[in-house]
Amino acid sequence: MMSTAAPTRRPQFTDPRPTRRRRQRWAIALGIVVIVATTVWIVWFSSLLDVRDVRVLGAEGARADEVSTVASIPLGVPLARLDTAEAERALRQLPWVAAAEVRRGWPSEVVIAVETREPVAALASDPQRTAIDKDGVVFEAAEVLPKKLPKVTAEGAALPAAMQVLVTLPEDLSKRVVAVTATTLDDIDLSLRSGDTVRWGSADRGDVKAEVLRALLKRKADLYDVSAPELPTTFRLN
Repeated sequence: MMSTAAPTRRPQFTDPRPTRRRRQRWAIALGIVVIVATTVWIVWFSSLLDVRDVRVLGAEGARADEVSTVASIPLGVPLARLDTAEAERALRQLPWVAAAEVRRGWPSEVVIAVETREPVAALASDPQRTAIDKDGVVFEAAEVLPKKLPKVTAEGAALPAAMQVLVTLPEDLSKRVVAVTATTLDDIDLSLRSGDTVRWGSADRGDVKAEVLRALLKRKADLYDVSAPELPTTFRLN
């Protein structure tokens, strides 16, 4: 009688490599999470990157102190949490500041850079200290203003109009002007070093008026009227 042998079972082998790769991926992912969390904590919440110093560029002395006070940068606050936009808005409210930028200087410094307004003229009512820039912004000067600056008498909307006339004048004409008076947008007068007056009118068509005035100045007069440059006139008052 013949016996039937049982089939031989082959051993089953499990490849450990997929499991190892999964563990490696999880370890890498966990490491990245730990690094990110640690970085966030260091930058936003720890004292390692706190504000410790504030530096001002573009202003010195009392002006620099004023910038620091107005910017109100808190010391001991994480640099990343500093509201630079709010500090910049506060600084731009200072009349003598034309532009301001607050920058983070890692790891622990704040740098405030300001651009000051340049005096182009002086307010006639206070010619030593009250300056006016090219845009008609009135501000207190850091020091006594030069006497050679033109003196401006104007208020409201007439002030920027008067400054527009002054800053757009060609150099050969602007150096003759010692004062500008504007009662309205359409009533701007220039006082010359010679003692004569130019009735300029509005700030419009400045290039045409300047060309006409050059021609009129060749004749002696006390008043030169170029407010209507197509019909210029001159007057002798005596």
